[in-house]
Amino acid sequence: MKSLTKKIFITIITGIIIIVFATWGMGDLFSTGNTNTVAKVGDKKIYVKDYLNYARLYVRKKNNKQLVERDHSIILNALISEKIYEKFAEDLKIKINDKSLAFFIKNDENFKDKNGVFSRIEYEKYLLINNLNPKNVENFYKKELIKKITIEMFVNGVNDTNFHKLKLEDDFLKQVQIKYYKLNILNKLKEKEINEYYINNKNKFSLGEMRDGRYASLSYQSFGYKKENDNYYLTIDNIENDIINNSSFDKIIEKYKLKAKKIEKINKLGLNKNRLKSVNFGFAKPLFSLNKDFKTEIFEINNVKYLLNIQDIIKKDEVNLNDKIKKEISVIINLEKNKIFADNIVKSQDSSVFFNIAKNNNIKIEEIFFNNVLDDKKIFNQRNMEKIFMQKKKTYYKFTSR
Repeated sequence: MKSLTKKIFITIITGIIIIVFATWGMGDLFSTGNTNTVAKVGDKKIYVKDYLNYARLYVRKKNNKQLVERDHSIILNALISEKIYEKFAEDLKIKINDKSLAFFIKNDENFKDKNGVFSRIEYEKYLLINNLNPKNVENFYKKELIKKITIEMFVNGVNDTNFHKLKLEDDFLKQVQIKYYKLNILNKLKEKEINEYYINNKNKFSLGEMRDGRYASLSYQSFGYKKENDNYYLTIDNIENDIINNSSFDKIIEKYKLKAKKIEKINKLGLNKNRLKSVNFGFAKPLFSLNKDFKTEIFEINNVKYLLNIQDIIKKDEVNLNDKIKKEISVIINLEKNKIFADNIVKSQDSSVFFNIAKNNNIKIEEIFFNNVLDDKKIFNQRNMEKIFMQKKKTYYKFTSR
């Protein structure tokens, strides 16, 4: 088990360093805080923020003014090591409670007095000198305790089972070669098949309730102001008072010399009668918040104020079978057929089925070799990569590529 553990460290650390520096480069590494991922060990992520925090501590400890390339490697290796220990701890179901953590901290020599007893004063002094807060210190010692327990368990042979050996090999040492293709067969369907599907699924193609209306921009430019000043906000207040006093949309438009524009008939999702995203889709939500009793209101959309007015409400817009709906039906039916093909491949676990479907439908088979579970080749997401690495040889399963 010791040799296996050593091999894991060498493989993972070397591999991730190559990936990291090839992807981001040394200069880009410090661009943002908690959004960019520097490296990953399974589902454990190391962010730029983590890197920067560790780098600051490293510089302070080494009393250096700047980092050389070798320092970056040391820092990254240390961070990756922590994540590997966390991964081990999860596999071994190691839990650190507050009592264990407190006992571990109190036994640190840095916090003991001359008599070798834990001193709260020494602890507070340590925090003050090193400009640290208790939460950061607790997190640090929690990681150290996990590391200590994990190392002792491996060194002493505790839980040294085939399960853990295989688990470690699967997570960090396994390499996989796969063949795959995108199952996207689009056959030309007969009119009869399309018509039958439409008759049985009319509700799927209904746009539901439709509404139309009018709007006018209430930006400061609409009133002739050069900027948002007190007079502009006073005008908006006056319009709000007009609405409260049941003044109509037309009267407000006339009173303030505003330009009204039409909102085409749309549904709650902002789709028009042609089932396309309307140019007025941004008005869908506010338009559907109005009703016959409150037809006119002021709304702010994308930081711009608008006066909105509802006109017609069509409770259920009937949709006739047209070319666009026929295309939608063709896609739906073919998708269902592709799912059946995929289910048959998985169910049979027979390579001949996999290859025959590709051959009969003129589908190109791709072949890829993965060096490790993080080597996704920008084809599969991390979740699917983990599924791939969990499979046995010559097994088939379906998933959606990104």
